[in-house]
Parts: sequence; structure tokens; C-alpha cells
Amino acid sequence: MASTVSNDKEADEYREYIDAPDVRDGKIRKLAALIRKHSGNVIFFTGAGISTGAGIPDFRSGLNSATGMPAGKWCKDATSSQWSSKERQEEKMRRANTTSSLQAIPTASHMALVALEQAGVAQGLISQNCDGLHRRSGFPPEKLAELHGNTNLEYCAWCGKEYFRDFSASTGRHTKGRTLRQQLWAQHSKLNLINPRKGNHYTGRRCVQEGCDGYLFDSTIDFGDNLPEVHINRGYELSSKAGLCIVLGSRCSVSPACDMPISVGASGRTLVVVNLQSTGADAHAKLRIGAKIDDVMIPLMDLLGIQIPKFTLKRCVHVSHTITESGSSVVLRGVEADGTPVDSLWNVQAVFSADPKSEHQHRLTSSLGDQWFLHPVVVQLNQDAATSSKWAVKHPQPGDMGKVQTWPWLNQNHPGMASVVMDEGKLKGRVFSISADICSVVDGMEVLEEKTGCVVNAGYCHGSLLAHRIPVPPKHLGSQCTCLTLMFRAHYGEGSVRIPFPKPGSETLYRLEYEPMQRVWKIPKELGISMQKKKKSSIISMGRRMKKNIN
Repeated sequence: MASTVSNDKEADEYREYIDAPDVRDGKIRKLAALIRKHSGNVIFFTGAGISTGAGIPDFRSGLNSATGMPAGKWCKDATSSQWSSKERQEEKMRRANTTSSLQAIPTASHMALVALEQAGVAQGLISQNCDGLHRRSGFPPEKLAELHGNTNLEYCAWCGKEYFRDFSASTGRHTKGRTLRQQLWAQHSKLNLINPRKGNHYTGRRCVQEGCDGYLFDSTIDFGDNLPEVHINRGYELSSKAGLCIVLGSRCSVSPACDMPISVGASGRTLVVVNLQSTGADAHAKLRIGAKIDDVMIPLMDLLGIQIPKFTLKRCVHVSHTITESGSSVVLRGVEADGTPVDSLWNVQAVFSADPKSEHQHRLTSSLGDQWFLHPVVVQLNQDAATSSKWAVKHPQPGDMGKVQTWPWLNQNHPGMASVVMDEGKLKGRVFSISADICSVVDGMEVLEEKTGCVVNAGYCHGSLLAHRIPVPPKHLGSQCTCLTLMFRAHYGEGSVRIPFPKPGSETLYRLEYEPMQRVWKIPKELGISMQKKKKSSIISMGRRMKKNIN
């Protein structure tokens, strides 16, 4: 908050103490030696500074930061009245280079921490960040203490099950969550819930764990909220056992989080601080490096002889083709490594045609790369769309429908947003850029021209498995489908990807990987196949194989 920083833009707390390159390199060599000495008993403590390299501004940096980011939010709120016109212009330019946390790619430093854990060097990670990049990078959740929550993470306040989303889980607390608080909190406040925080964090979604059906709460922590017990206990345990704690990009000024790294140094164990500004832990550190985090972690990993892995976006999709007396259908659903259903698919499109090699098989070339030919879809604004009578005059509301003119992954003016022309009401005919997070593709079947086949879209999630269902047209129509087109929310610009149409009675588990820097999908990989009359136990077995191969 602005009240926690100085209102003087020239205050020392905004000053960056940057080591000269030769001094920095010498300190990195010392850090490498410390890591070798304490290998297997090393923990990291991260703050917003590790994510500035991903384009996410921090909270406490001053003007003209070496990170290239604009002044931190708290600094801006406290000092912007003092800025000159030149400083305001510079800040505007810097802000244009920022990235939303949903579109930010984990940095080399994030991926380095993954490699250090996999190599057995790092015991765990404590983070104050809410941007979700540590989880997205692939760092094991059971070794990660997210003290201040995660905007992509929601959990069941009844059973504790966590759900890492492909969208901002926090959005729902400001829409449907407000209504739920009014309707349910008086009753729920009497229950022994998991960190309910006065009922301010309902997201509008429900738990899909068998036998639960509890309400989900977003995990982000507001000032005054209690910290999540599981994560704070994990953080204290990690800091109590660490022989070496390395702070990356934190001012160590917010308690009780800052008590964890400080306790390591105060007890005589080894504490290292890497940060541009001075920190509350400096007095207890045996080594302090004044540098950007990537400028330390990249050469450090080289000295340690550990390769930094490249980040890829991973998706797992379970596909089955079932046949019943009433007909046949193909069911697709996203799944996590432990088999938990996940709402990762935005839409599935299938084209049934008398000529399966017709135009729907063609690729189209654009400035953003080759894309499959796709048929238009209708979308409906979902529960996370903002709702108010004042807002409704100029903006679409939950339940409103429209047709997509530009796909989210092809929208150069507003990346990750669909260009939608509204179909009804006072806004009919108007075009809006709408995030794929807040609009759902409508299920439906449309007959092709000259009745040569049909297009089926499956955007809605059905049941506790969050399944997308493609009904297969009767055989007498003489149409067939050779592939399914999967669409995602395109936060990283990922276009559609195709997988083979499943054989009747089959089940297949696919792992999909997308390289955001190259904007390409790797060839889909089958993790497991089960053919006709597969028993339920085989699905569990497939989940185990997926967990083994997910990374």
C-alpha cells in the first residue's frame, strides 16, 4: 500500500544499489560456492523482482528503475503528484512494455529454480508473488509456499482441494462471488471453513472432488486477511531447516513473510540477498548482490553446470468415443497431472463432411503463422463478466451473446481477446474485444452449405468432469470426421491444434506442448490408449502414467 512507502520520490528506499559487473561476477562465484556447499539444503525466497523480467511491474521500485519497468504501484500512488512531465512521459513508455500476469512467460530465473529443484539442489521455494509464474513454470506445488496466494489458484474452503486455472480465478469474487456472499455467508460463517476471510473470496465455482461440492474461494490475500495455513506452515518449515536461503527480488519488508528469510540469517545460518534496492534482510546477509535477478541466475547456472530448461505450456486432454443405444459421442476434457478435471479447453470443433478433405482441412497463412481453417462460433458472456446496471448501458453483460469475428490468437490489436459482434439487445451490431476468459463458446451444430455435412462446436463444460461433448451425426447422413480442432484461451497466442478423431470405443490421453516464443505447437503425444470396453481402473492407470510423464 502507498502508506507503507515514502511519499518523497527521492527517498533512499527507492534508490538502486547496483554492483559493477566485475564485482557482481565475483559475488556470483561466491554464491555458486555456497550452493555447492549446501546442496540439497538450499531454499529460495522470491518477491516481485523475479517477475519484472517477465514484464510484470513490482510494487516498490522508484522512477527509472534498471528493470525497465515503470515505478512500482505503491511508489506511484505515493509520489506521482511530484513527477515532472518528462518523468510522466517516461513512465507512460515503460508501462506500454508491461505484460499481464496471464500473458507473462516464466523467466530464465523461474525456470532455473525448477532445474535446481529437479537436480536435488533446492529443497523448496517460498514466494510472496501472486502472478502464478512459479506454478506455471513447473515447480512442484508440494514444495512451494505461496504466502500471499495466486491469482490463478482457487481452493475449496470445505475440503482444501486446490485448482490452478487457465484464467484469473480472482475475477469471480468481484462478480458472482459478491452475490454468493450476500446469499450464503451468514450460514457459512458458522462452519469451520479453510481460511474463509470473512466470505469475501467466493468465486462462483464449486468443488468437483467426489462427495464434496463445496464452494471455491480465490487464494489471493488482501491486507488484513489471514495467510493460508498450509502455505505459511510450509514456509516456516522450509526456513527452519535451510542451511542456505537465497532471497531473489524481495525488499523483505512485509511480515510475517519476511520473518522467514531473516530468521535464517539471524540464527547464524547462511542468507544471501539478490535485489536492486536495500532490504530488511541485508543486515543478516553474508552476501548481498545488487543486480537484476536474471543477470545473476543465468551466469550462476552456468557456473553450476545445470542447464536452464525452456518453458513450454503443457496441456493434457483426455478423449473418449462412446457408443450407446441412443447414439455415439466424443467427450474431451482437460486434466491435471493428478487426474483432476481442469477447465483448459475453450472450444472443440468437429466438421463432419461427405468429403473429409474439403476446405475445413486447409491451413491459412497470416502474419501470426499458419492456422487451420475454422468455422465461425457463437460466444456467451459467462459469470466472470462484469455486471452492473450502469455498466450494462455500454458493455455486454453475463448471458449476452455474439459472433466471433477475430479469434483471440489472431487479434493483433488486443492479443488474447476475441473480437465479438453482439447479436441481440441494445448492443446488437456493436463490436467488442472480449477476453476469452469471460466468454464461453456456445454448444451447437450447424449444417454446411448444400447440406454436405455439419459443424459441431463444444465450448461448454458439462458435469463434474468439465466435459466437452461432440455428438456424432447418424451414419445415414454419409458424413465423417477425421480430426478434432482444439482451441484454448490464447494467453500466449496459442492457436488451434488438431488431434485425430478417435475410433469408436477408444480412450486416449494426449499431452500437448506449446512453445510461446516460437508460437508453435509440438506434435501431440499420446500418453496412453485404452480400446474397447476399457474398465474404470484403466483410466486411473492412465492418470498415473500422465503424472509420471507430465514434465
